[in-house]
Amino acid sequence: MADVIFRRIHPLPPDRFLSLSSFLAIPLFAGTFLGFLFQNHPMSQSLWWLAPAAFLPLWFDDSASFSRSFGKGFLFGLAMNVAGLFWLVSTMTHYGHVPVALAVFGDFLLSAYMALFIGLFWSGTVFFRGKIPSFLLPPAAAALWTVLEGFRGILFTGFPWNPLGSLLFGHPPFLGMAALVGTTGMSFLLVLSGGILGEILRKVRGRGLRRTSLPWFAALGVLFSFWAFAGYHALSSVREKGPPVRIALIQGNIPQDQKWTGSFVKSSVDRYLDLSREAVSKGAKLLFWPETALPVVWTSPPPALLSTVKQAESLPVPLITGTLGVVRTDDDEGYAFTNEAVAFSGTGDSVQSYRKRHLVPFGEYIPLPWLFGWLRPITGITGDMRSGKKGALFVLRADGQAIRVAPFICYEALYPSLVHQMALRDPDFLVVLSDDAWFGRSDAPYQLFRQSLLRAVENGIPLIRVANTGLSGVMEPDGTVLAKTSLFTRQEVTIPLHQKRRETFYRLHGEWVFRLSLLFILCLLAGVPFCGASGKSPERTDP
Repeated sequence: MADVIFRRIHPLPPDRFLSLSSFLAIPLFAGTFLGFLFQNHPMSQSLWWLAPAAFLPLWFDDSASFSRSFGKGFLFGLAMNVAGLFWLVSTMTHYGHVPVALAVFGDFLLSAYMALFIGLFWSGTVFFRGKIPSFLLPPAAAALWTVLEGFRGILFTGFPWNPLGSLLFGHPPFLGMAALVGTTGMSFLLVLSGGILGEILRKVRGRGLRRTSLPWFAALGVLFSFWAFAGYHALSSVREKGPPVRIALIQGNIPQDQKWTGSFVKSSVDRYLDLSREAVSKGAKLLFWPETALPVVWTSPPPALLSTVKQAESLPVPLITGTLGVVRTDDDEGYAFTNEAVAFSGTGDSVQSYRKRHLVPFGEYIPLPWLFGWLRPITGITGDMRSGKKGALFVLRADGQAIRVAPFICYEALYPSLVHQMALRDPDFLVVLSDDAWFGRSDAPYQLFRQSLLRAVENGIPLIRVANTGLSGVMEPDGTVLAKTSLFTRQEVTIPLHQKRRETFYRLHGEWVFRLSLLFILCLLAGVPFCGASGKSPERTDP
């Protein structure tokens, strides 16, 4: 009787229905859990160590077809990114004035694009099972994830948001491994851990806790022991260079709907000037304002704001601030704006500037205008900004010292290679100027904060981050966070900052884990026809 009722409700046979439910539910649940770990929630921050467990469904996936395994990976990635990027909906509706339905569609579309890479990861790992010895499968999966995560940060100008390795922010000693392998390498290690754990569970499920699973237990123990030891050593061996300099982070907390309104521009800049004078009275020798804190073209401000801009230039100590620039173009407009950082010397005799190189798609320009041009009225981008071509190294005299500062603007700090490129020029400080007001009180400011500050551990150089509405703070090379501010507070933070540094392996060799992972995958693909492992029984080649 129950079977008859079940068939009336569900036209599929019970076994087919349960199979379909399992196909949909397991990857969706696992992906949602992994996406939850990227959110700013006390529980997600305490459960970071369970990230490798999210990959366990892969190790129990015996799909025979590419389409089925790709579908499972796509669902996993879709759930992961929808959960991790759900802040996009509120950002687009409240600040971009995009209709809710279109905002939800935009979040889904971006998540679906990012899920394509995870679909390839999942299907690629299933492809390798049975074609290579089983002891190579976890590193093959980790290398595949690393390569695809890297390409996601490159293709179509890249979108490197929420790399898996960023989950280790704030979790020493494992965080210290970034000094050796970078955030990319920490992604590799998390997937490798999940793969080894998956192999252990496959052995236990198949034959119980027997001798065949012992090598995998040993491998997992060795991996975590080495990871913890190397990370601890990296975080504890940082040396100081010279006496400290007193710096001040100026967080103006200017509402986004006022910042670009002509009647409020003067009062906004005046707020930064007042906070700066307060910091100088506390002994600050170097000031940092956030992205576009001077919301005018600094070389030719409106006459009504000329004296205000001059006051910023004539502060008694050096100032690094975000502002706007302008360049000539060959299109009908004849000019375009640029997003810039400028350094005023504090003596009025020199100005240095840097033009943002990596612009935010759909925020500062419309990519592929022939395809997405229809979005201009919705996003409010009437003309594309122009990007810079090269980095800059500001050299300033502060407290009797020559301070070398490498500036980055907001989104640029998410690109490890971009920051590494400037770290090779041996700056004393890395500085990130940002304006996160667009994100409100969502998860985005926290995700940006932790991803940006990881660059300090990777390169062994202190990183200063200052944002209009927060989060601002300083990351030491040993993983210590100093002077972290709260969201939507008006404040200045003055602290002494040592020129601490460490010659990290990552700074010397850059994205070496990505390069080796790519080479490893190519070698595996070339060697698959010659592997002796059976395609039907992945259990035959135990380590």
